[in-house]
Amino acid sequence: MNRVPKASYILLALPTIAYLVFFWLIPLSNVVIISFTEGESFILGRPRYIGLQNYAAVMGSYASTIRNTIILPLSAAFVDFIVGYPLAYLLVRRKILLQNVLRASLLFPYFGDIYVSYGLWNMFLPGGVFDTLYSITGLSYRHVLYTSYAVVLGFSIFTLPFMVLYTSASLSEIDPSIEEAAYTLGASPLKTFIKVTLPLSAPGAVSGFIACFGWNLGGYLIPLLLGGVEASNVITVKVVHLTLQLHNYGLAASLATMLVAMTLFSTYLTFKITKVAG
Repeated sequence: MNRVPKASYILLALPTIAYLVFFWLIPLSNVVIISFTEGESFILGRPRYIGLQNYAAVMGSYASTIRNTIILPLSAAFVDFIVGYPLAYLLVRRKILLQNVLRASLLFPYFGDIYVSYGLWNMFLPGGVFDTLYSITGLSYRHVLYTSYAVVLGFSIFTLPFMVLYTSASLSEIDPSIEEAAYTLGASPLKTFIKVTLPLSAPGAVSGFIACFGWNLGGYLIPLLLGGVEASNVITVKVVHLTLQLHNYGLAASLATMLVAMTLFSTYLTFKITKVAG
């Protein structure tokens, strides 16, 4: 059998390499460089390098922003786990109504978060879907909309498919005969789930949890439309504000660099856990 020359593999990989270099590595490197400059000096062509001053300012003045950026996606990931694991179990192990529709809905995040953010925003407003609920409970839309609860709800709806996908893949790899063996040995369905199914599917669930967290770290429209003054205080919103309104590109770049670092780390953990599980 003829062996394919190594040069052929390199040629096949060139478009991917070029894409990563020109549209990921170079822009990211540029952002990192700008993060060490003062204000808009880099954009004006006269960069004044100030070392780590921007990062010191971020850790001081934007500590609450970093905290919100972590807590809101983390809370949404917990909601995704609570809702997504049972749904994944039903999709894999049971025949349920509208199963194919539910499977198709797992592609939802790839259409963008504008549908979740704008849809929920309209539903929460007076005259929306929840207007009757406001009348019954005596609540105002202000008690729900423009709060951290609305942002967590939006995040969790947006990334729920990731939890279901990762967990479903892990559950599908469990040999049913293992669970049947547990039943044969006298274990109840609950004990079998706790002792057998849950531990074997844990890597997929953990990967899904981290994927949900990492994906929502870069969320912009959901906190912007659904969060109030406090809940919209996240890195993505601050970066846009610092860039377009205050023209402080150095400080914005330092915030963006920290966000990219957190996202890359969560992505690395997701692949690491998935690889170990495989």
